[in-house]
This record gives sequence, structure tokens and C-alpha cells, in this order.
Amino acid sequence: MTESLALVLCPSPSERNTLLAVLESLGYETLVAETPEGAIAHFERRHPDLVVLEGGEGLPVLLRELRRRRRHEIEFFVLAPTEEGAIRALESGASEVALAPLHPVLLRHRLQRLHAERLLQRNFHSLQQLCTTASRIAGILGWGWRPDEDRFHWPDEAHQWWRGEPPPNRAALLARVHDEDRLRVETTLEHLCLLGRQAEVEFRLEEEPPRFVRLVAEPCEEEASLILGVLVDVTLARRFEATLERLTHYDELTGIPNRAHFLRAARDMIRQATPERPQLLLCLDVAGLANINDAFGDRAGDELLRTLAQRLAQWAARHGGVASRFGSDEFVALVSLGSESREAEPIEELLATLHNPVGVLTTGGERQELHPRVTLGGAWIPAAGTDVEALLRLARHQQRQAKERGRRYFLTSDAESGETPLLQLESDLHQAIARQEFFVLYQPQRALETQRLVGAEALLRWRHPERGVLPPIQFIPLLEETGLIVEAGRWVIDTVCAQLAAWSDAGLPLRVAINLSPRQILDDGLVDHIADCLQRHRLLPQRLEFEITETLAIRDPERARAMIAAIRSLGCPVALDDFGVGYASLEYMLQFPFDAIKLDMSFVHRLVETPVDRAIVRGVVTMADALDKRVIAEGVETARQADYLHALGVDEIQGWHVGKPMPPADLIGELRKERQRTQ
Repeated sequence: MTESLALVLCPSPSERNTLLAVLESLGYETLVAETPEGAIAHFERRHPDLVVLEGGEGLPVLLRELRRRRRHEIEFFVLAPTEEGAIRALESGASEVALAPLHPVLLRHRLQRLHAERLLQRNFHSLQQLCTTASRIAGILGWGWRPDEDRFHWPDEAHQWWRGEPPPNRAALLARVHDEDRLRVETTLEHLCLLGRQAEVEFRLEEEPPRFVRLVAEPCEEEASLILGVLVDVTLARRFEATLERLTHYDELTGIPNRAHFLRAARDMIRQATPERPQLLLCLDVAGLANINDAFGDRAGDELLRTLAQRLAQWAARHGGVASRFGSDEFVALVSLGSESREAEPIEELLATLHNPVGVLTTGGERQELHPRVTLGGAWIPAAGTDVEALLRLARHQQRQAKERGRRYFLTSDAESGETPLLQLESDLHQAIARQEFFVLYQPQRALETQRLVGAEALLRWRHPERGVLPPIQFIPLLEETGLIVEAGRWVIDTVCAQLAAWSDAGLPLRVAINLSPRQILDDGLVDHIADCLQRHRLLPQRLEFEITETLAIRDPERARAMIAAIRSLGCPVALDDFGVGYASLEYMLQFPFDAIKLDMSFVHRLVETPVDRAIVRGVVTMADALDKRVIAEGVETARQADYLHALGVDEIQGWHVGKPMPPADLIGELRKERQRTQ
């Protein structure tokens, strides 16, 4: 038996000796008091586990005083001279009584049982405290629910768990559940009532920040009308999982996706790539990072990388893609650049964004402005293949070629592309105009109100003498990079004007839109060339429309505003292209004197499923109407998209639902068929 302390107050010598002998045989250390006052003094000084008292008139008072002074659970054993005295002792709070005279064997048995009960009580109390503490630490709360009464039973600690008054019924519980999870919790409670088997559900409580809770419950076996369960606070586990997910899939320094996350996303994206909707995989290298770290400290280099990463990620998101950090100074991005004649412009936009100065904090605590230098290499998908690893190798090769030759970027659609084919393609471009290898296709535009063809967009193509007809992704970026786009652009304007004049002479007037690139906007002779073409071909200027993208206007607003005004002074309308993918579309629609707005295809593709995009389109149309501007939607592929756009007030549409890019003769054939149907 574990050694304990017993206090004995027994005036009778014979009974006292018997008590002391039995207690010592049981392993008790004993204290003997001669008077009630002495017993109280011993009690306060030593705090015994067992108190043995002889009954008498003063017993109730003494028991009350001792119980008031106790610090833990104590057994009070009373020797009563009569049965009435035994009853009074029990009523006064005695744990056990025995009638005198004492029999040593019976006394030993009773004291052993009393000691065992005391230990059991202490162990139970400790276990109860342990369970309560464990439940509190683990965030577990037990509960009962009687569905027939719709009443919850909560333990005492429920107020702490619920951080206030616990819900009394099902409606009150559901009111505490997050809106998006409420239906699942309600369904789980219904299943508990109807199916009579264990159920569980995880949900969020409507708190700030929200708590994640798992509910597990089942009907009670002994009482069918009672459901027993637990609520487990799993918020810390979910936060840990979120942190682990972030560390697993996102770069710790920059916060953008890491290599593993990017490769998974890229494989899913690449499956959507088609020749009509190409994608571009880019590899970016930040020059001089080691020198920056040496000169200004690692903190400055880290800040530079974080800024560039965020700029790249935002650009990629605007173009429906994803960006990632692959190495210390290497980034990659995969984007969808849908417009057939605008492949170079987003790259120019990205480079302009990345090359903006970055303010960093040096080791010495001073602010320093850095001017990043970035080179890009890219591979077009699916023209250059669809294997991610092979495309990455190709993009890296193009990036190295650009760096070695002092160029800002190289893009390719050739899976076997290397330096020689790229240089050969560039050399061939210089001869393409002279050899009359370029030609123009026209993608028709239809007015939704009259359902008539009213215009077309001119799209440049190249019939290479060896490779055949090349799509724009294979040569327009190179035209832009080499500056040949200025000469090619003038050829397109002259060719379109000649075609418009021929159609007009045939009694088939149409409006044709021509895209202007960033390099063309910088061409001081552009407006004079347009005026000369209009005069030579005796063409009404309103038949010739020019499209300028929002990003181009943002890059050099003063130059763009002056160019727009000069073109409009000739009588040619100007449209804002790719509206909605830039920074401040509504603002620029107000600032620049555009005649038409072309909605980017990203709005059109989400229009049917996304109410937000419908609301945006409706707002754009309302503002355009107020400013007397036409609204044209590009990338329309289905009749349902066209119906939505018509209902929202869009004026014209363009895309494969209307017609794919086609030669002039095919477009005129479509126009004549339409006229025959309406006559």
C-alpha cells in the first residue's frame, strides 16, 4: 500500500492502540492528537489523507472545521459508541463509521477498502482532469442531441469552446455555420435522423477568421432518441495543411508557383492549345543578379526578384496563364495570346513592365533604384510541340540565343529551332516583300442588329518558298523585333486600300480594320503614307479603320493620342483593340478619341457562364453608347455567345461563328450570297 498520513484523535487508550497498530500495519504514518484543538493544529500543518475520530457531542463541529480546512479529498473514519452516534456521524460528513469496541481484522478490512476508494477517487479525478485538458488542447467538445425535442446537451466547457453561448437547437447551430457549408451540415443532421448510422462532416464556423470544425456523430445504442457526437476544432490542422501546400507548390521567396506546380498546370493548359488559339511558353533570365547581391546585399537581390516575379505573374494572369520561378534568376511563364495579329505586342508590354526601375533597400539601409535587364526566349504551342520538358529546353535555347546576340527576345514555333534556322528565317523576311510572298486574309465582322456583313479585319500571312504558309506566330514577333514591321505594315495598308477600292468599284463596299504595332506608332511617316494610299486609290477614308491596343496607348499615351488624332483627321476611324486586358480600360476609353471598342475574346469566352463578365460588358456598352462609340466583340465562336452579346447591346461580332480568316474572293462570295438571300 502506498504510504499515507493518518491523524488519530481517540481518547480511549485501548481503542487508540488498536487503531495505531492497524494503521501502521497498512503502511500509514500516524499523528496522534489529544484534543480537538490539537487535531485542528496537526491537520493544518500536515494535511493528512485519513482522519480517525472518536464520536461524541462535539464531533459535528469538529468535522465541519476539518472539512473547511482541507486542501484535497480526505476520508473521515469515525468510531461511534452507538448506532445513533454512527448515524449522526454520517450525517455530519463521515466517510466511514465503525461501532466500538473495534475488532482488529474488521477494522483492517474497512480501512483497506477506504484507502482503495480514496486512491480510486483520486485516480478518477486525475483522469477526468487529464481528459478535460486533452479535450481542450485538441479542441474536442462532446455533445448530445435529441432530434424529437430539437435540443442540444452541452458540457460545462461548451461556453469556452463556442466562445460564448452554445447553440440550443439545430437552427441556432446552422446559423453559426458558414453560408457555403450550411447545406452540407443540414444534410448530415438529416441523415443522422433518418439513416441511424454514423455520419461526419467538416465545415467552417461563421467567425473571423473562420474556424474549421469536424462533426462526428452517431445514434446512442442504449437510447435511440439520443444522438451523441463530438465537435473537433481542426483549424490548426487546416492552417498547417495550407502552409504545407504553399511550401510544396509555391516559391518561398517570391510567392509565385514553383516548378512542380507550374509543370502540372502547364500540362493541363497545353491540352487546350490549337493553331487558332496558340500558347506561348517563355523562359526569362535576370542578368547581373550576382553583381547586385555583391554590391547591395542579398536583401536587395531578393527584393528585386520578388518585384519581377509579381510583375511577371500579373502579366501572365492578364493573358490567361501562369508564371513560375524555376531557379535563382530563372522564371518561366505560359500564356494564351489569342489575337492572331498581336503576338508581339504582349511581349513588348511584358519587357516594358519588367524593365521599369525597382527600388530596393541596400545592406546599409539606403534606398537604391535598380534597372533590371531581362532576356526572353519562347516556344509557340502547338507549332513547336506539346511536351513540356522539350518546350522548356527549346525556350531556354531561344533565351540564350537572344542573350548572346544582344537581343531582348527570340521566339520560335520550330521544334528543331536553333541559331541557323532562326537567322535564316530573319534573312528570308528581308526578301519577303520584294518577292511578293506576303498576302492578306480577311476575317469578316457582322452587325448583330441587321445580321449583315459590314466589315473585316486584315490579317497578314507569309507564303514561305520552302516552308509554305506560315502563321503569324512564326514571323510577326521577328518582324517587330527587327523593325521590318514598319515596311510590312506599309505594304499591308497599300494592299488593303487597293482591295477596298476594287470592292467599292464592284458595288460591294466594306470597312476593313488594320492593326498598328508599337513600331508603326513610332513611324513619323505613317500618317503621310495612309493619306497617300487613300488618295492614290480614291478611297473613302471611313472604309479604312485602324486598331490600336490599350497597352500600346498606355506605354506612350502622348504619342498614341497624337497619332490617333492625326489618323482621324484623315477621316479614318480608330478602334481600341483588346479592350479589358490592360490596366485602366474605362479611363483610357474616356481619354482617347476612339471611334470603336473591341472587346477582348476573354470576356466573350466567359460570357455565358460568368455573370460578372456580362455585367462588365453591359457597363462597357452603356458607356460606349453615351460616347457614341461602336462596340465590337472578337473571338465569338458559338450562336449562344452571339445571342448574349446581342442582348447586351453589342453592335458587331467577329470570330469563327461569323467566319474564319479568308481570301478576298471568298469574303466577296459570302457577301454576295448574303445579298441574294435578302433580296
